[in-house]
Amino acid sequence: MTGSGPIYLDSAATTRPLPQVVERMASAQLELFGNPSSSHSFGPPARKALEDAREFLRGTLGAASVVFTSGGSEADYLGIVGSAAARPSGRVLMAASDHPALLRTDTLLARWRHHVMALPVTPHGDLAPETLFDALGADVRTVALMYGHNELGTLCRLTELVELVRRTAPDAHIHVDLVQTYGKLPFEMDDLDVDSVAVSGHKFHGPRGAGFLALSSTARVAPLQLAGGQEGGMRGGTENVAGAIGLMVAAEHALTHQVTTARHTEALADLVHERVLAAVPDAQRLGHPERRLPHILSMRLPGVVGQTLLERCNARGVAFSIGSACHGAAAEHGSDTKHDAKKAAENHVLAAIGLDRRAGREVIRLSFCRDNTLEQVERAAEIVVEEALRLLQMSPRRTEEWSRRP
Repeated sequence: MTGSGPIYLDSAATTRPLPQVVERMASAQLELFGNPSSSHSFGPPARKALEDAREFLRGTLGAASVVFTSGGSEADYLGIVGSAAARPSGRVLMAASDHPALLRTDTLLARWRHHVMALPVTPHGDLAPETLFDALGADVRTVALMYGHNELGTLCRLTELVELVRRTAPDAHIHVDLVQTYGKLPFEMDDLDVDSVAVSGHKFHGPRGAGFLALSSTARVAPLQLAGGQEGGMRGGTENVAGAIGLMVAAEHALTHQVTTARHTEALADLVHERVLAAVPDAQRLGHPERRLPHILSMRLPGVVGQTLLERCNARGVAFSIGSACHGAAAEHGSDTKHDAKKAAENHVLAAIGLDRRAGREVIRLSFCRDNTLEQVERAAEIVVEEALRLLQMSPRRTEEWSRRP
């Protein structure tokens, strides 16, 4: 992604795996192909590699144990549904702006007679402590919190929210979606007193189809997939040794370069925002102005349809998104124009923060990674601005104002 080639600014959706991740995984597939559960000579080397990766990842979060999963969504399901299933029927709390991986647990939770309450959020997309306080009670079994929002970039007030739960519903399980935050900002389970954390490898240059659920020493979670009883009985199925190794390699790199990467991506996000704002003065940056992930830039450009801007920029080699890749119709039916437009109009996150359908259609999300260069992003900002101004000139609402611009 250098020179005049395509510019990828959708790292919140997925990231390119590091070359060393691919190399180590390929080597594991060839050299450690034995089943980790086998007792003959091919099993123990695979088992040792799996457990070494588990121990490393456990240490990165100060967790008591780690359960490998197929990614962040499964880790969220296991942490939320599994913890509620281990408790009597009651309520499960989360935010109305949360990722579908959290909100769609309601179907499974209903089987255990649990009721999901999707709580209203602030205009920045996070839970206000007073909102959570009002909803807490002795019948709350699980509280799910997104630390870093995947579409808006807002960081929730995690410490304050956790303290409220511990005071008001001390027996409740606290699950944290760390999918967008792991490897990008410091996080210690013990320091924050949470019970489970979901992580996805492909968000930090690791493998797709690999993630994990980190658990505290006191967490009570019922397995949802027994099968052969692997993963300490928490998740059946032959273990993905290569995936675990890929997670370890990617995590080591992300954590080693965490500070420099955060500074780099934040500077790139700020650059694009400044360039767009200079050209389109009423452009609005969404999410919290201070409590936010360094790599995500969500903007509303009044009068510009985000999907149209995306298509025009993509034709010129700049890729970004109009929301979560896992959101709504596009996730279910594929990424065609009709369904993407429907997704923009029906985005539950934007509705939760108070944007109507028209305003919701005017939102784009750019997200950055270690691979993006200043040269790339300056060029991308130039293209975004050029195409936005062209669309504004054609906008029926703004023809008179913008036709006077050079």
